[in-house]
Amino acid sequence: MRLRHIEIFSAIMQTGSAIGAARLLNVTQPAISKMLRHAEQTVGFALFLRAGGKLIPTPEALRLQQELQPFDEQLARIRRVVSNLSNGSEAPLRIAATPAIAHHLAPKAVALWCQAYPHSECLLSASHTRELLYSLLLNEVDIALTMQPISHPNLITTVVCDCDIYAIAPANWWTQEQLDMPVTPDDIAGQPFISIDIRSHLGASVSTWLAGVVPPPNVKVTVQTYTLARSLVEARIGIAVVDHFTAKAGHADKEIQMRRIDLPAVSKVYAITNRSRPAPKSANFLLEAIRSLPV
Repeated sequence: MRLRHIEIFSAIMQTGSAIGAARLLNVTQPAISKMLRHAEQTVGFALFLRAGGKLIPTPEALRLQQELQPFDEQLARIRRVVSNLSNGSEAPLRIAATPAIAHHLAPKAVALWCQAYPHSECLLSASHTRELLYSLLLNEVDIALTMQPISHPNLITTVVCDCDIYAIAPANWWTQEQLDMPVTPDDIAGQPFISIDIRSHLGASVSTWLAGVVPPPNVKVTVQTYTLARSLVEARIGIAVVDHFTAKAGHADKEIQMRRIDLPAVSKVYAITNRSRPAPKSANFLLEAIRSLPV
């Protein structure tokens, strides 16, 4: 049974007549009838009974339809892809980002992307850097956004923008005079502290920055995401060090205080792509949208 036979068979099963199938496939009714006869000659049994202009499926046709259901679904997906391509649309842009970027930076850039590509779809997910890299290497995403520099022979790393680092504290924790000055390790000595997992780039940098301070920060909670660290600061548990996207993404009823930190290493946002599978062209617009956003 040829591919064209299957397509015509599925169209008739869906519409119930040769005329309906002809309209669905944008061909003539005689062409449908001719191909149907050829299909029945090929398989060696009748697929439909003719009755009053209708085509009634035989038991063999109903059994065949069960086996062809996955094919019909795949064919529908192929038609959608062809339609999108003919309309100038691309396949969905698959973006994965670390939680802070996914929650606080990516939505603004994606909003601009949606305006520029109104007929395209974007798939956005959040996960940690290690999972992002696996997804890229397995071709499960097109582009990954992280604040951790990556060196891998099969991946391409592009700097998108700088990312300032802030210490954040509950409201009224610092005096106004202190707010005008950057935080030093001594400002955090002995203070209740919310630590970021040192396996992250920022967590490791902060751990090095605080090494040797006396007394050491009084670590109350260790977390894996900056967004969670901010929530704990809002709960007045202590001070945390986060990226400026997280620091500036608060709500009026959950006020916090912010002070800049000058870490030895400058933090940046990186876009990671697979060297062997270039990202869709629309990914370039997304990166330019991120660069255009105020920081």
